[in-house]
Amino acid sequence: MSPRTLVVGGGLAGLLAARRHQRAGHRAVLLEAEEHLGGAVAARTLLGAGGLALNAGAEAYSTGAGAVDALVAELGLGERVVSPREGLGSRIVSAAGVHRAPTGSLLGVPGRPLAADVRAVLGTAGALRAALEPLLPARYGTRPGATVAETVGRRMGRRVLDRLVAPIVGGVHSADPADLELAAASPQLATGLAEHGSLVRTVRRLRGGTESGGAAASAGTRVHALTPTMAALPEALRESLLAAGGIVRSGVEVVGLSREEGLWQVRTARGERLEAEHLVLACPPDTARALLAGAAPEIAEAIPETPSAALRLVALVLDAPALDAHPSGTGALVAPGTPGLRAKALTHASAKWEHVQQALREALPAAASPHLVRLSYGRPGEELPSREEILDLALADASAILGTPLGRAQLVDSAVIDWERAMRRPRPGHRAALDALTALLEAREDLDLVGSWRAGTGIDAIVRAEHARAAPPPQTTRSSPTVTTEGHPR
Repeated sequence: MSPRTLVVGGGLAGLLAARRHQRAGHRAVLLEAEEHLGGAVAARTLLGAGGLALNAGAEAYSTGAGAVDALVAELGLGERVVSPREGLGSRIVSAAGVHRAPTGSLLGVPGRPLAADVRAVLGTAGALRAALEPLLPARYGTRPGATVAETVGRRMGRRVLDRLVAPIVGGVHSADPADLELAAASPQLATGLAEHGSLVRTVRRLRGGTESGGAAASAGTRVHALTPTMAALPEALRESLLAAGGIVRSGVEVVGLSREEGLWQVRTARGERLEAEHLVLACPPDTARALLAGAAPEIAEAIPETPSAALRLVALVLDAPALDAHPSGTGALVAPGTPGLRAKALTHASAKWEHVQQALREALPAAASPHLVRLSYGRPGEELPSREEILDLALADASAILGTPLGRAQLVDSAVIDWERAMRRPRPGHRAALDALTALLEAREDLDLVGSWRAGTGIDAIVRAEHARAAPPPQTTRSSPTVTTEGHPR
């Protein structure tokens, strides 16, 4: 009889892990505590039943590595792939005002500090300070476990940190640069700095910029999405599992684990007991730690503390002709401390995605200029705006970012969406802790832990991590040890 694999957690990482084990000949059983699969890859409907489907969580994926594009093609979703509108770009909002996000950057670090779009945000003095970075000693601002603020601030200057990097770290990672480890936030930057001795040189190599201003993709455009929403991806994975004989159960919470006579024993809140030869925990790290405390205490203790970040999203359907000009391009990231703004990010979804604009027109045929705008709230150390005040706050923030008055008169519909545990904030030392955990897990074939807290933020990071697990071990020789691009054994 084929071995059984139990996967606890039905987010994207769990679905991919179940698919991998099923392809290896296992009988895969996936258990998800919530009623829906996909985790933060989810959809919501506005404008009534059958109205407008919108992304309630992740709205796109990075195309840099091509991993997600390959997966969606394999799942038969290739015809649903869409790209952002060309020529719009995104914006950075800071004390310096609203500016186009510089091209050719990574985590906000510019590859060409003296370029006009960088100088517009930093000012001449800030740009000149950043341009000196390649001249600094390679070890300046670096140490094991160094934070984003420590490395970027010392090497690039305060304005790069505050006006370019902090908006991305806050908007994308829901973290404070002073608390987020650089190697966890961007392994590419950390590895490149070690190899090339410069953040600027690393970004130029990765983004294709040159000393004289080589072409680079506009900020915010190196992504794809799926129609009608990204929820098509977990749904296709679920269908793939079911079609191959797998079992997928939602609304089933796992409350206990034990290891007995070579089998994992899993207890659910419904009083069920399931057993399997292999176990994959695709749940939050604190949940995994609690479940493994008795059955695998050494591994439980090795799981790094990764606090969750609560987010509150506000989706606004507006009838506003002034937004037809797409005044902030595809959207904006807001620097912490920007006067008069509490939102940390805004996405003008109907400007960014033509399929969203078309869906709005079909759902609201009588509207003169329907638009969908989404704002996010939840900075480290700040209380979330209350659900009672957040709608008017979102309209005020959208007005300031988009440069046009927006109020209840333009509001057609809205939704407030909460994510309590979707985002994780890796602390300093996270990468070293993951390396130690990986070494422990490599000694066991019966247990694996997956999720964004190990793989990194974003759909692309999760898919690439799954590809690395599924790939056969590379051939090694005495003269050529096998290491990943992050410099640690896999």
